[in-house]
Amino acid sequence: MAEIVFGAGTSHSPLLAAPPTLWAERADQDRHNPELYDNEGVIRSFDDLAARADGRFAEQMTMAAWEENWQRCQTALDRLREDFRAAAPDVVLIVGDDQRELFTETNQPAMAISAAAEMKTGLLDDHDSEFLKEAAHSYLMDQEFTFRGHAQLAEDLARGLMDENIDIGWMTGAPPGTGFGHAYGFPIHRFLLPDPVPVIPFMLNTYYPPNQPTPRRCFQLGRALRAAAAASPLDLRIAVLASGGLSHFVVDEQLDRRVLDAIENKDAETLCTIPTELLNSGSSEIRNWITIAGAMEGRDVRWSEYVPIVRSAAGTGCAMSFVSWT
Repeated sequence: MAEIVFGAGTSHSPLLAAPPTLWAERADQDRHNPELYDNEGVIRSFDDLAARADGRFAEQMTMAAWEENWQRCQTALDRLREDFRAAAPDVVLIVGDDQRELFTETNQPAMAISAAAEMKTGLLDDHDSEFLKEAAHSYLMDQEFTFRGHAQLAEDLARGLMDENIDIGWMTGAPPGTGFGHAYGFPIHRFLLPDPVPVIPFMLNTYYPPNQPTPRRCFQLGRALRAAAAASPLDLRIAVLASGGLSHFVVDEQLDRRVLDAIENKDAETLCTIPTELLNSGSSEIRNWITIAGAMEGRDVRWSEYVPIVRSAAGTGCAMSFVSWT
């Protein structure tokens, strides 16, 4: 049977790809972001958030603080890369979210698995931004990058999920002119190059109403993925990875700690009852982490790192997190 031998979670923010000297550019872009949610799930303007913060983020916005946080994140990413190598998986299943790279609202599955034997990344075209140029390279989206899939295992997982009463979308290709996005390109680039093993992208609709899976459904999905892997007759070592999160584009440390403490303490009920009104915009990617927590249920956390990065007076930024399960 196939076996999940390693589980991990990683943020994939462009702040992990572009150096701190460019973060102010991203902070300026935040001023025009219409999806800035406060810690109660209410959309607020940048200026409103900044007024409410009343200067409390000043110490977190110095270049010295940014450089320190950058180094902590890069150290954690390096450590995850070593864990991937030590686990020696035959295939990696990445649970990420599509952000209109493949799907549109004309066809928006709640969840889908790719069974293509070969896939490519899409292109990130905003070349007027130095910040996004750096991000595009680390996302493997500055040019088309081709990576291998594993069609037979993907089919086994899809059949197994159906047996576990999880209705799953099925893909053997991508719409013309599209490619996989940063949720997949970043971990391939950071953990698997130069010779990546096959990757199975699993798409979870975290962002877009009305068919976002609930936290409880995500945890059930993770359990079902583990069962489906065990039911496969293939003799394969599988690594599973949550890509994205934690809270952004407004950092919410209380929410993040709730999630990470529940993962550490194997507290499934807390993960299953995270209020959906808090899982908006980038914070919605916490669903990917809940899914992998379900797949790794009962396993200990080997280590974790949490680095909340604030890049503006409004508290915008991204809470970086990295977890490695035994």
